Amino acid sequence: RHCANQEAEEADAEAGAHDFLIEIAEYGIHDLSISGAEYLLDDGEVRGIVLRGERRLIAYRRSAIIVPAGNPAKISSLADLARPGERIGISVIDCLKGLWEDVTGRTGLTGPIRENITFHATGCVAIVEAVAEGLVDAAFGWTSFEHMGEGRLDIVELPPEQQVYRGTGIGMLEFTTQPDRARGFMDFLTTPAARACYQRYNWVLPEELTA
Repeated sequence: RHCANQEAEEADAEAGAHDFLIEIAEYGIHDLSISGAEYLLDDGEVRGIVLRGERRLIAYRRSAIIVPAGNPAKISSLADLARPGERIGISVIDCLKGLWEDVTGRTGLTGPIRENITFHATGCVAIVEAVAEGLVDAAFGWTSFEHMGEGRLDIVELPPEQQVYRGTGIGMLEFTTQPDRARGFMDFLTTPAARACYQRYNWVLPEELTA
């Protein structure tokens, strides 16, 4: 639901208890689910929604700071996010959940940056819109968001030692009625041709990290 709405939706008390796995379970009609973080499929296995052993890793996304087009606050590093008065956005659900802490913990800036968090978004689309609309000066996201902003945001790359990677994976669901076809599609998404499509939009292939 959240990713279907192109708006800067701010989280409320309900958002933290309602994720995409709950929506999948409510409908109970899907064969497969693509997730923006492996931990979400882990949760799906524990809840009995994702079938154990029926998952594939497609590619990774790399963390970055996203800012409005033109970078009006002149953000160039994590240290800049700790400056007094900066407005920082984070997502509290799905693939971005906890990313800000994973990144800031690498530099010891978790406390100062937390003080500047002013917007709690409900997922990827909401955080992109919050940045694009100038509701925040910067947010934690992925380099692939460059292709979601339609020219309304910029990407500030992090140095390698501050980057976090999370896997985009696909899992077969307990509701599938055609497991062989579902398994075939999962296998297709791990082929070089399919992965090249992800790479085109700034996903990182597994072999790039193991080379």
